Amino acid sequence: MQTANRERSEQDKLIFGFFQIPPALKSLNFCCYVIGAGASFFGTWMTQISLVWLVYQLTNSALLVGVSGFTNQASSLVLTPLAGVLLDRWNLRRVLLTTQIISILLSSTLLFLTVSNKITVEAIIIIGILQGTVKAFDLPARQVLIPRIIENKADTYSAIAFHSLIINTAKFASPMVAGLVIARSGASSCFLIDSVSYFSLISALLVIKINPVTNNSVTKKTAILKNLKEGFIYAYEFIPIKTVLILLSLVCFMAMTHINLMPIFAKEVLNGNAQTMGFLMTASALGSLTSGVYLVQRKRITGLGKIMARSTAITGLALIVFSHLDRLEICLIVIFIIGMNMTLTLASISNFIQLVIVEEDKRGRLTSLFTMGFLGILPIGNLFFGGLAHHIGVPNALAFGGICCVIGSYFFARQLPTLRKIVYPIYQKMGLMPPSYEG
Repeated sequence: MQTANRERSEQDKLIFGFFQIPPALKSLNFCCYVIGAGASFFGTWMTQISLVWLVYQLTNSALLVGVSGFTNQASSLVLTPLAGVLLDRWNLRRVLLTTQIISILLSSTLLFLTVSNKITVEAIIIIGILQGTVKAFDLPARQVLIPRIIENKADTYSAIAFHSLIINTAKFASPMVAGLVIARSGASSCFLIDSVSYFSLISALLVIKINPVTNNSVTKKTAILKNLKEGFIYAYEFIPIKTVLILLSLVCFMAMTHINLMPIFAKEVLNGNAQTMGFLMTASALGSLTSGVYLVQRKRITGLGKIMARSTAITGLALIVFSHLDRLEICLIVIFIIGMNMTLTLASISNFIQLVIVEEDKRGRLTSLFTMGFLGILPIGNLFFGGLAHHIGVPNALAFGGICCVIGSYFFARQLPTLRKIVYPIYQKMGLMPPSYEG
């Protein structure tokens, strides 16, 4: 058996390098989905970057940049847990098709308002609230879908990791393109690209095969509020998920909010423009892409806890260093490190949660809690750091977030021995790890 596995591993190696083809890519079903998802993520990130720059261009206010970031995602904090319950009941294909169509309409509205010079901060905030509502259903639905479109259960980690890589690839390309497009033809072109990008995922959703869930009949008969309560109780009582969700909330609140401050940092600290912001966001996204490649190429599913602890600490230290810089060349290097380690933390948490979910009929609810931590906490952080930057300056706000990340990583690292004792038997039961493994 081991000989056969070694032979298969050798066959999977690419001819021109040392990378191995991720097992999930052998599924045509999965490949079709991630291509469509990657294109739509590209457009989404371009719109996000464009809106931040547009708000700052219209208002020249760090506080209003924070407010716009808050409204764009605040509804996720309230709606995402409810969305998780409904995703355990509803048809995922129909949910995702609906979210893509609504996203096209919202991006097209932004395009029309910008081209006709009728765009205002109030309009951006209203559309942002609607976009946040859509994301509350769209993002957890995408995560829940992944384990249900792969044929081999053992390829779950590979599929989740590669999906993260696709997201980070879109994050890498979109800031650079968005910065250049905004500088040359304005934000309206970004909104146009975003509107078109959703058709790729719509096409994929119409052809892929989604495996049905056979054990959710009880869930559908139970009251929604009871289902919601079950999800929260399960996450609270299951120590591994509770611990990583706390770390997720910390990183999203204290570190990820730095993205919203980049337009201000680019203009006030570096004396740059939209293209400068594009360079900074591209360097950060290149770091994210690097971390995505690393996670895809990892052969073991163990050790994710160590990655989370170390990458959170490095993210915090890098933010502290970044806050004291005023030269673009050095800033690009440091923000590359920030992007790489922040993504290592977030992607590892996402992979970890999907791997330890044993009860498939709770996947939607537990995934929605991750999305709530990711999208729900982030707008509060945007609002907080927008106000903090307004009073103490962007550099001091970034340094504060970095210090909190370092402290949080220390306390998380102390929980790792407990987490291993709980999750290793789960990995072994699912066939993701040999029974004799003690690492």
